[in-house]
Amino acid sequence: MRNLIPFLLTLLLLSCNESPKKNTAVPVVEKEVVIPESLLGKDLEGNEILVGKVSFAQMAHYCKEWYSPDYNRYKVNVGLLEQIKPLLKGKEVTLLMGTWCEDSQREVPGMMKILAEAGYAIAQMEIIAVDEDKRTPSGVEQAYEASYVPALIVYENGEEINRIVEFPLGTLEEDLLAILSGKDYKHAYAE
Repeated sequence: MRNLIPFLLTLLLLSCNESPKKNTAVPVVEKEVVIPESLLGKDLEGNEILVGKVSFAQMAHYCKEWYSPDYNRYKVNVGLLEQIKPLLKGKEVTLLMGTWCEDSQREVPGMMKILAEAGYAIAQMEIIAVDEDKRTPSGVEQAYEASYVPALIVYENGEEINRIVEFPLGTLEEDLLAILSGKDYKHAYAE
């Protein structure tokens, strides 16, 4: 009996240990992040927002209060990720978002985590931050015809394949897989 108690305690302690997890924390930005005045605007209430073509580092830094925690909290569907990875090769992805937008705040961290874990170079992707009228001072957003944000747009050979608009119809992984595999996917606002 005396030997049984230490054995059970050891077993209990070992069973409570977590196995090591893959590090999927927010990608680290190696250099100091500078956000020029030209990328700062105001929302309808006078709060500062990002507007224009921004880098991943600028977006992640500016939105760190909501972006980083939600990125780290998002659990990617690994089974679907394995199907997404090969289909993402050779594709380009553009993101239109609003730093003021609750939908962007809810969806963008998950979108970026899926892309990062699939091996997509999110640090080089095109990100366009729009104001509440879905505009930028330079008009760069006009080429994308986005009435709702976020809009994650997938391209192949310069041609748009499809996009996830405002929210996924299923999960982000399911919708992205449908787009990449050429299924008949229509986002929530498609006609």
